[in-house]
Amino acid sequence: MRRLTQLGLTFCLSFGLLSGTPQANVLDAEQKLISEAFYYTYPLYKLSDYRWIALNDATARTHTQLNKFTHSREITTPEDRWANAPIVDALYSTAWMDLASGPVTLHVPNTGKRYYVLTLIDFYSNTFSYTGTRATGNAAQRLWLVGPDWKGDVPADVRLVRAPTNDVYVNLRVLVDGKADLPAAHAVQDGFQIEPASTASANTPVRPQPLRDDAERYLQVINQMLELDPPPLEQRQKLQAFAKVGVCGKACSWDKLSTSQQQAWRTTLPKLQAAFMQTYLQISAANSWIDYSPPGSLLGTDKQRDFQQRAYALALGMGMLGLRREEANYWITLRDGRGHALKGDARYRLRLPPGGLPAQAFWSISLYTAGKDGQFLYANPLKRHHLGDRTGLTTNPDGSVDIILQPLPPAELHSNWLPTPADGQEFELFVRAYIPASEVLAGSFKMPPVHRVD
Repeated sequence: MRRLTQLGLTFCLSFGLLSGTPQANVLDAEQKLISEAFYYTYPLYKLSDYRWIALNDATARTHTQLNKFTHSREITTPEDRWANAPIVDALYSTAWMDLASGPVTLHVPNTGKRYYVLTLIDFYSNTFSYTGTRATGNAAQRLWLVGPDWKGDVPADVRLVRAPTNDVYVNLRVLVDGKADLPAAHAVQDGFQIEPASTASANTPVRPQPLRDDAERYLQVINQMLELDPPPLEQRQKLQAFAKVGVCGKACSWDKLSTSQQQAWRTTLPKLQAAFMQTYLQISAANSWIDYSPPGSLLGTDKQRDFQQRAYALALGMGMLGLRREEANYWITLRDGRGHALKGDARYRLRLPPGGLPAQAFWSISLYTAGKDGQFLYANPLKRHHLGDRTGLTTNPDGSVDIILQPLPPAELHSNWLPTPADGQEFELFVRAYIPASEVLAGSFKMPPVHRVD
């Protein structure tokens, strides 16, 4: 993950809301075709951006080398500004692979009873492989990861995983249960290793740095990526139409476009990227809870055929990092049950049903301040930024759980108090349920409203 504060984005994306994503204002067929080409290729561009920063910017939080993990080692604090709405319950690890150079073996350790999920994501932002507590269990295993065109013999005692693209992004989450648990969590992280095959080639093409709102560089990046990571066979006919506006791979380039076409790109590209933020503001104004991945969502799957929606998912919600709903379900709200913005100078109560939230692994509620520069943990004196099933909550006689949201300590239920901004600024609540129970998957569970206490 990288810092996304340029757009002030967060994981508040609901695929149900995105069905109404506004189209960019297009004046003619050429601009419409540019828009279609942009939406289709946006994942190639955005993932190239993340990859370039991780492999080339030594100051970046995600800095690493190809085929090597970089690990977050500390529990997230308000000082962490490297991503929006960072999770407190887990440590992230990330890596980048280039399977055009040859297969790699991904070593997965025995994690005991500790929850983890390892996801492999192609360069069209589809999560094509899950390894972890839910999908494969916690025993040690080895993955033999190969590119789409690889042929050869598979070693013994490995699980073959064929990636849809040669470029692969790896995202690992390992559960951590407070500072005392950090050494044990670090040991689990260190057990994940990437081993390139002995026949791997070291020759990789130089990749240009993506530059925001630079149309010429956009085409340079995506045409290279279309060569390195071709789309699925059934989608390659799209490139025949996109070639008219300079998008088709090696045969297309900025220099081959007419002056008017170049100007059309320069005019249209900033508007398309600005529309992401406009939609974010609309989503933020939604009343009560937004279900990040409701029933029927195609988040993170190759079945997503609405490519404009896919682009918005990646831009607004880091869709490439979003897990399928059977692995985790997220809810977010910036408003109380009456539709008013959540503010730190008021008092609120959120009553959860008996047993808390329906989750087989763990659940938590985190509080972030909401502003134009991003969504980050609130620096309260108690240093308490989330509550959940592992934080020692007090239950009511009927088993329900009251979450107290206010700036000053409550007279009772101190263990259930999540401090809100003392200066009265707006905030948001982010709920995570990992390995959600059947009622969440069926859509019958609904998050209860946040009630303002007058």
